[in-house]
Amino acid sequence: TTQRRRTTCVDPAAIRVHTSERIDEAANSATGRHDMNLTLTRSKAVTLGCLITALSCLATRNPSDIELPKCDFDLAASVGRWKMQEQRDLRPGDLAVLQASDYWQRVYQNEETKQAVVATVIAGQAGALASHLPEACYARTDFCSLSDATVWTVPGRDDRFRFQTLVPRNLDQPAVTIAYAWNDGIQWVAPDYPRIRLAGHATLQRLLITMRHPNGRAPDA
Repeated sequence: TTQRRRTTCVDPAAIRVHTSERIDEAANSATGRHDMNLTLTRSKAVTLGCLITALSCLATRNPSDIELPKCDFDLAASVGRWKMQEQRDLRPGDLAVLQASDYWQRVYQNEETKQAVVATVIAGQAGALASHLPEACYARTDFCSLSDATVWTVPGRDDRFRFQTLVPRNLDQPAVTIAYAWNDGIQWVAPDYPRIRLAGHATLQRLLITMRHPNGRAPDA
C-alpha cells in the first residue's frame, strides 16, 4: 500500500508577518532592558555625584571657618650644648605654598663641634603641611635621595620623627640631613602617608630640623 505524504503549504506572507512580529517583540524586550540599565546607571551617577559633592564640601571648608593656629611649640635659647645664634624669616612664597598662619626659624650651634642646625616650626592648615614633604622640596632643587627615610622614636616617649640624608648633585656642596614630624595636638608623628593619615585634622604644626655636612659627606647624624 502506498501512503501519500501530505504536504502542507505555508503562505510566505504569513511567515513574513510572524517573523516581523517576533523581531518586534525581541527589539522591545531589548529596549526595555537597555532602558532599565540606563536608569540604574543614571541613578548611580546621581548618587555618586552627591557623595563627591558632600566630600568636597567637607574637604574644602571655608578657611574663615577654621581657627588659624599659632606655634605653641617652642625651643629654649640654649638646649644642652646647642646655643641659639640667630632667628630667620621665611620667604613669603614658601609661607604661601604651605598656607602658614604662624612660624619661627632659628639657627643653633654646638659649642664644641661648631656644627649648626636650623630648626623651623610652621603652623597652618593640615592639607598643605601634610602634602609638602621636605625631602620632595629638596629633591626639586639641588639634592637627591640615595636611601629611604628612617623613623626614630624619642626614647621614653611616643613621639616619632622621620630622618633622611640627601646628597647634593654638585659634589662640592655639603650633604644635608633632615628630621621632621607633625604635631597632631597630642604628640609628634611621622606617618608613611601623611596626607591620608592626617586627613582628619584641620590644622597641624610641623617641626623641621636641617643639618648640613661639610665636604659633601654625611657622617653619622
